[in-house]
Amino acid sequence: MFRISCLCFVLLACPSLADAQECGPSQQIISWSQPNNVPIESDDAPRWPTNASVRFAYSGPWCPDPEQVEMVDEDGTVIPAQVRIKTPFKLVPNGPDPLTIIEVDPIDELRSRTDYQVIVRPPDPALSIFREYTLEFRTRAGASDDLGDFEGIREARLNDDRCIEAGAFYALDDTNPICPVPNRIYASVDFQPLNRADIAYVIYRTSSTPIATLDDPETEPPDLTPVPVAYENGARDLLGTGVPLRSSRMFLPYYPLPRRDCFAVMALDEWGRERGDLSNESCISLEVFLPCPDGCDPNVMMCQTFPDPNPFEGGPPIPGQQCDFIGINGGDANQTIPEIGDEVTGDGGVGLSDGGIPQSDGTVNTGGGSGGGCSVGIINGHNRHSTLILMSILLVIGGLRRTRRG
Repeated sequence: MFRISCLCFVLLACPSLADAQECGPSQQIISWSQPNNVPIESDDAPRWPTNASVRFAYSGPWCPDPEQVEMVDEDGTVIPAQVRIKTPFKLVPNGPDPLTIIEVDPIDELRSRTDYQVIVRPPDPALSIFREYTLEFRTRAGASDDLGDFEGIREARLNDDRCIEAGAFYALDDTNPICPVPNRIYASVDFQPLNRADIAYVIYRTSSTPIATLDDPETEPPDLTPVPVAYENGARDLLGTGVPLRSSRMFLPYYPLPRRDCFAVMALDEWGRERGDLSNESCISLEVFLPCPDGCDPNVMMCQTFPDPNPFEGGPPIPGQQCDFIGINGGDANQTIPEIGDEVTGDGGVGLSDGGIPQSDGTVNTGGGSGGGCSVGIINGHNRHSTLILMSILLVIGGLRRTRRG
């Protein structure tokens, strides 16, 4: 009876909590830009291709409107542009939100050797420096160079050993009981960026396949739908030593185990099109974590054990905020992106996509910022508290287990 009462309390209380309370950061932070935000005269300032998009990556809930994005040249003349907003999926409920990117794509090719400004104005910035964030850059003599071959992913792996703190395993964080972050696995996706400051990258989880065991011969069906889970900045060889290998780190669900998660990396060209081979994958075989150190007796105090995977800690990838493309300064929000090989000033390539992000009616899911957390409430009449209900049930079950053991 006590268990039933607890569960009923959770189910009845969660809707009111979802309506009234928000969790996690709700302000905007700009994390990086392309080109990088340095003085135009700096040795680190790249000369931008005349046909390349300008990008900003930010955290926090924000679907920009035309008044919040501005582009002008050195004479103050406004530049018509299409603005594309793309947000990846999140794999762990209430975990850190992946960065959203804004692509500002001028309708006409920019003039060579000319200075430009792009200004973005987040509605509720976390710091005053983001209130009117100005990016200045100078164009080079011409358009983008040929993209060449991009090898894609190098390796997907656990971030570190399971036996060290902040390694491969992160335990349930219920510091905020309204938005608990479940047990999770920390992983890295390694790839070699091109020596191109104007190229960005998108990380895909291409599949997640539970593995049957003798103890559990029946598994859930595999998830074979590729979803973008992170965006990464471009890179350039400034010291003549080559572009360093990049590791994109992310949290993965703890449930189910064992399973096999596969990843791929695609390049984003000057139009924001995906270039590369999505079938070029690297996979992580995630096994049930054994006690640490290896071979220790779980009944001994100094032997670290890991929790059993819990179905409440799983679920499908969580879509991020979904924003319509917009036009600024008279630019067409629905400007057609040319097919590979059809560009007037483009560079050819091997694939095309808008980034894999579904488009919506311009509403925004007010998720938390880079520090993680969830934001629950009613958005456009839809009550978004299903995740909260599941996580609350998980906490109640955990408490009941501890009470029973006691």
